[in-house]
Amino acid sequence: MSVECAGLDPISTVSVTCGGHKKIMIPSDLKAKFLDAKNNAKNTMIDAKKNLVQGLSSQVKDFTGMGIEKSDATIQDRIIFLEGFERKKTASLLFFGAVFGLLGFTFAFIIGFLKFLRPLTSEYHRVFPSGYGYFPATVSEMVHDPRDPAGKCFFAFEFIGAFFIFQSWYPWSLRNVYIGDSDSPCLGLSWMMFRQFVPPAGMMLVATVTTTPFAQATILDYFCISIHLFGAVMLFAGYAAVEAYTLGWCGMKQSEISKHCIGEREKKVRLRMLNGLIFCYALFCILQVVLLMPLDKFGGHNDQWERRKIQNPTAEQGELMSQIILINTASGSVLYMKILSYASEVICGLFLISSFLAIWWFCNERKADLRDELFQVKDSDKSDMGNK
Repeated sequence: MSVECAGLDPISTVSVTCGGHKKIMIPSDLKAKFLDAKNNAKNTMIDAKKNLVQGLSSQVKDFTGMGIEKSDATIQDRIIFLEGFERKKTASLLFFGAVFGLLGFTFAFIIGFLKFLRPLTSEYHRVFPSGYGYFPATVSEMVHDPRDPAGKCFFAFEFIGAFFIFQSWYPWSLRNVYIGDSDSPCLGLSWMMFRQFVPPAGMMLVATVTTTPFAQATILDYFCISIHLFGAVMLFAGYAAVEAYTLGWCGMKQSEISKHCIGEREKKVRLRMLNGLIFCYALFCILQVVLLMPLDKFGGHNDQWERRKIQNPTAEQGELMSQIILINTASGSVLYMKILSYASEVICGLFLISSFLAIWWFCNERKADLRDELFQVKDSDKSDMGNK
């Protein structure tokens, strides 16, 4: 091995020959400079790649901004649209259900009142000795005959209204009604499920299972009367119970969720509707008991029914059948009590419908602002091209 020095500082440059091969030993200060240059070149390449990616990204954004994003919305946008649509649909169904319920009570009352003023237009087709037509003590009696105009109107409007309210599923979609799925009135059934099924089902029973005046009722008719009364309890008492818990009526413990979802003004309005409903329904029940008492001694008389032999319309001519018919209508204090009983039930129904309308009016979901243009359906562009 030989070592040669070429007139340079031995520390800066050294030439080493070993086995015929020459190696150059680089001093430490030059080695540090070399590594720095290498790192700088590497960082320069990385920066160049970043700049290239950013440039391409900006070009893609500019390109998509010209129409691709408008036609292909994100999943989040579609979910927001669908949720807003479902909630707005819920509010609309609740509104139209309440309106149809209101129309059912209105038309039934108008037709029934006209029959009272003009007995010849009623199903009895006669003028009674009292000088008045037959005035029922309940809405159920007024619309008990499905062949009668009042019965037809009541059945149609009330059933459609109950169907709309049931299909809305408003307890699960409106924030001013929803109180969670944890609290339960009985049997593990949540208040929300109770509100969803009990009042609308009761409304359907009231509309479909008609009743019969007690004087004309048979043993079989009492089954229908019992079902009809049970439906009325489901409708009025059931709705009052769940609304009372939601609002914290009369010292009841209010749901924690409804405390911050229902404003003070809305709560006052709905409490007034609830108070009116409870008062009128209680008054109606009391008057039904009072009407069973002998009120003739206070002036006037009750409806007078009598069993008579009449022509059987379905049998051969000359064959008679026994039937209870009305021979005279109520008058005096008894008539006034019947009118008061009927009015209390009608006003109770109006308070119930007004409560539905109050929920609709104060809910934010009815004000949801949906996009004006629907999203594209997958492959719809291809089908449009084929049609062209």
